[in-house]
This record gives sequence, structure tokens and C-alpha cells, in this order.
Amino acid sequence: MAKDRNERSQHPLRENIEVAVFAVVMAMGLKVFAVEAYQIPTGSMQPTLMGTALLDPVTRQQKGGLHDRVLVDKVSYWFRDPRRWEVVVFRYPLVTHVNYVKRLVGMPNEQLMIENGDLWARPLGSDEDFMILRKPWKVQDNLWKRVYPTYNSTAEAWLGWSETGAAQRTEAGSMLLQGSAEVASQFRVKDEPEHGYPDAIAARVPTMNAVGRHALSDLRWEFALTPRDPKGPLRADFEFGPHASSLTVAADGSFLLEGPGNAAFRGAAAADASAKIEFDLAFWDHTLRFEVRGVGREPQRFQQELTLESKTAVRNGARFSTSAGGWELHPLKAWRDIHYLPPRNTPSTPIFEIEPEHYFMMGDNTQSSLDSRDWQSETLRFDPPVHGVAELRGDRMDHGSDPMFNNPRWNAARDLMTFRGEHGGLHVFTADDLAAAQLDLVESSPLVPRSYVLGRAIAVFMPLKPLAPVNRFNLVQ
Repeated sequence: MAKDRNERSQHPLRENIEVAVFAVVMAMGLKVFAVEAYQIPTGSMQPTLMGTALLDPVTRQQKGGLHDRVLVDKVSYWFRDPRRWEVVVFRYPLVTHVNYVKRLVGMPNEQLMIENGDLWARPLGSDEDFMILRKPWKVQDNLWKRVYPTYNSTAEAWLGWSETGAAQRTEAGSMLLQGSAEVASQFRVKDEPEHGYPDAIAARVPTMNAVGRHALSDLRWEFALTPRDPKGPLRADFEFGPHASSLTVAADGSFLLEGPGNAAFRGAAAADASAKIEFDLAFWDHTLRFEVRGVGREPQRFQQELTLESKTAVRNGARFSTSAGGWELHPLKAWRDIHYLPPRNTPSTPIFEIEPEHYFMMGDNTQSSLDSRDWQSETLRFDPPVHGVAELRGDRMDHGSDPMFNNPRWNAARDLMTFRGEHGGLHVFTADDLAAAQLDLVESSPLVPRSYVLGRAIAVFMPLKPLAPVNRFNLVQ
């Protein structure tokens, strides 16, 4: 034993090499089998995951970029299947050497429908009514995109609000309702693509082409009231598109919330009738959630899933009114949910059939996301084979922002066509090669096989200041 120890001590370099090799092997093993870091290249998941160029706020020329690094758990899916609403990394089915990251929204064995900004589903092969898909609060709480105040203003400025009657602004930025008065929002919340970005970069993110811009139903309002010797109740009315809610707050701090679908919640008076009362009212995926906090008051929470018809939103907003005054309305904040858009080339309500062991993926930034809605495959068939190829399948991408990534693509003289196969190989064909081929075999290919799912995104851990304009460090929901 002593001899072995002496021999080892005479070869420290060999020991260091062994340790280094072992560390590399372990690191590679972790990367392949356990966890891996990915860089986000595009903006399809913004602002949840950032991958964007940044502009100089003055010249509007590109000046840097922001690309999140995401930690991906590759172990969980060995023991269980992916779950709806998880953010997953997977191989793009039509170019399998390319990895995508999207949110899983459609599950195996179901029909998925996109209507009025919401997702609906029913069992595959069923004639049941479609049921709305509801995001759990843990997910939803991380998906709200701030609408008001905008990044270049403060809530105290009350931009976009009107006041009538005995309403007076205070030095603290609140609104004092002293008699018959009304304060109402004059803006309509739409699915503007710039919503939700951190203030430090909101003005620097390139403007995206908004598809349509729709009035929204799924909103969240946070506000506070302080009784100032009130002479009567204060009423707050909220339009969540076609679904209305009203809140009546009495002078003693008791309140009654009446929501769509006969939803109702009543709260008792506060121990301190002069204390500020904080309210948080959210409506998403036909779910109503209401929280109340304040000094001398036990926090209260009400949440109800509602059975409502799918209707198009025409308007939305908030209005506060009182006939007798004695209330101080503090500056408000507002957020909106993701408004899911249908495929670009499908004007009618689309319905997708999801086969067993397959999934449907969408980006959180549905206005600028190439996802399951729009994936198309193209197949070339040659009889007899050309260059040893009898059939070649790849993605049909003729509307991308980068023409060099379009598939297939022609040279300037249009006598050579380059086609990218689903495994990444590039094939070049002449016009003569294509003369006898079956072309334009194009079909929708929206599904991701279970075997292509690599892992779930669990955390954003970079970039950080001072190397980036904002810190990006948070869990992914």
C-alpha cells in the first residue's frame, strides 16, 4: 500500500489530467441527460423569454441585443409526460436538428380551437361542446402584460383618464371624489405588441407588425380606495369586453362584487373604517379572481370559474363613480393576458386535431411566433429518383423575415432550387430535375411528437447588468 501511494505521488500531472477528464465527462453527462442551458434567439416567447435586437432610442438603429439564457430540465420528462402550459424545448419536427422553445397548449387526443383570443378543447372524435382552457393562477400571474401605466409615464399622471363632477387631483397623485363625481378610462386595451416589456428596454424593442389589434376581454385591474368621511357608497364598473363586473364599496368598508355569470362576493366592514382598501380584480379564460387587502382587514380572496359564451370584445375599461363623495381613488395599474391569434392564412375559427403522443405548441408572443398554427410541410416526389432521392420532405417557409431561411428557395435566375430536408440536409435541383417531379404537395403539420420533446424551461439566469440593460433572472412559469 505504501508503494502505491508513493507511485501516485510521483505523477501529479497524471492525477490532474484524470480529474480534468472526469470533470469533463461529468459535465457532458449532465448536459446530455440532466440539465442544459439554451440561448433564446428569437422573439416568439417575448416578454416571457427574450430574444431580440435592441435599438438606439434616438437613432432607431440597432445597438446591441438581449438574448436570455434558459436552464432546461431534461430529467422530469423521463418520469412523467409534459403538461399543458409548460414551456418546453423540442426538436422542430420539420427541421429536426433545430431546437425550438414554446408553450405547450394542446394535449394528445383532443381537438383544439382558437376563438376570440382564447383556447378551447374537447376530446378527439367527440361532438361535445368545446370547453375553454384555463391557465392556473400560478401560470397566469406570470403572463400578465402591463398596459397601464405605460413605460414612458406614471400612474399618477392619469394619462388616458377623464374626470367629471367634483373630482380633484391631489399633490400625491390620487383623485379625490368630493361629491357627485366620475373617473373613467378613455383608452381601449388592445393586443398591442409592445405591452409587458421592462421599462429599461420597452422603447428599444423593434416595433412588431401587429396583426389586427383586437379589443381584449382578459384584463387585470389593481387599485386602492381610502375613505375620506364618505357620504355614500362608491361604485366601480369594469368592462371585460362583453363581460361586465361591478364593485360597490360602502362607507364602512363593506363591499359587494357582482361579476358575469351571476358571480358574487360580499365582504364585511373593516375594523378601521378610515383605512386604505386595496383591490385586485382579474378576469382571464372565463375565470374571475378578486383579492382585498387593507389595514384592520383580513386578506380575502374569491375565485370562480364561469360558464360563459365565447364573444368578441368590442370595448373594455373601468369607471369609478359616487353621488355623494368622500373617497380618495389612488392611481391604478392594469395588465392584459395573451390574446391567442389564429393562423395567418385561416380567416375562420381553426380546429386542430391532436393525435396520440403528440402536442400543439404556441409562442407567448402570438403576433410574432412561428409555431404549430402555421407550420407547413412540403414533399417532393421523384419518379424515377433524382440524385438518388425518391421522396424528400421539409418545411414550407415562404413568408419568413429572413429570405435566406425560406424553404424552398430559388436563385436569381430561377434555374436552381435549394430544398432543405427535415433532417437539415440541403439538396439542389435544376429546373430539369423538377420538371417530372410532383410539386406543391403542401400540408399543415402542426404537431410535435412526444419523442421530440427534450425538456422544460425552468429558469432564466442571464443576461445580467452591466453586460445587459436589464437583469434577467427568474423562474419560468
